Amino acid sequence: MHIIMDFLTNRSFKVDIDGELSNLKKLKLGCVQGSILGPKLFNLYMRDVSSNVNGHHITTYADDSYVLVKAAVEDLQEELQNTVTKHLDYLNVMGMVSNLSKTEAVLFDRGRKQELEIEIGGEVFRTAKEMKVLGVTLDDKISWSSHISKVVSKAKNLNSALSFIRRKLSEDQFLKVLTSQFYGACFYGSAAWLHGNNSYKDIRKINAVYYRSLRIAKRDFKRKLSRSKLDEMGRARPTTWARYQSTSIVMKATTRKLPERLCVDLLANSYHERRKPKRMKFYNKANLRIGKQSLPNRCGTDINDLDFDWTDGMTDNLLRISLKKHFKMNNDLK
Repeated sequence: MHIIMDFLTNRSFKVDIDGELSNLKKLKLGCVQGSILGPKLFNLYMRDVSSNVNGHHITTYADDSYVLVKAAVEDLQEELQNTVTKHLDYLNVMGMVSNLSKTEAVLFDRGRKQELEIEIGGEVFRTAKEMKVLGVTLDDKISWSSHISKVVSKAKNLNSALSFIRRKLSEDQFLKVLTSQFYGACFYGSAAWLHGNNSYKDIRKINAVYYRSLRIAKRDFKRKLSRSKLDEMGRARPTTWARYQSTSIVMKATTRKLPERLCVDLLANSYHERRKPKRMKFYNKANLRIGKQSLPNRCGTDINDLDFDWTDGMTDNLLRISLKKHFKMNNDLK
């Protein structure tokens, strides 16, 4: 405890503007950025952030927080206002400053063209059609079409740059750049938004920019190679990559019970076969109003044909290799 106190107390700072230094000021609050201990201390500090909004749910990641309010239509306006106000008051008491310019609200409904208003710090915010959550655009119908359109636009811009640098690199060098830069930027978070329930039109868009990048690698600018020939390059298709990612997350959560909240949600929507007690199966909840987007259906699509027996005692690396073999990708994902 004395070591942690020494780490956090008696800290000071000064500002440098064009070589001019301000006076030294003391820091009374905050965790040290760029340190190993800082994020852990911050998470402990914010652990009870959801305790002040009884009946509703708050999801946090670092200093981002998302308040999820569920209520009847006639009570939603009041519930939303009260919950958000309580949450922001709690953050102020804890010494956290809310950035109103980044504050957004979205109403998820069943086709109703309704708009709500909330007042925060004297400003009125109206519910929007979409919002960005940790880099992923979430629309009010959870269709992902808006996010996919932005991904396609970004991919087209990156393809222009890839065409230029391809002249300077060998094919192997270019594929490494493709994996680290193009795929990382375009398919970030794809375990959430890219799956078999996307519209055919959206899948076509994603596949088009993906195969365009492979044509650049092969210098096939006149589109002479078929897609089956391009598949022989050993790269995983975007939908296959997304399935691999989501399956890996589920496997790690259910076998290691971490993160705890995700593990509880998964177990609540699953059952085990009597003859194979370690074989997890997910309930079919396709009859729900957003059934195709529901957690058990998403997981069931990806891992109901997998046996959990072989995951016992596996390291991250062994699990990754086994899942790749299951998806018949072998060395496709590098």
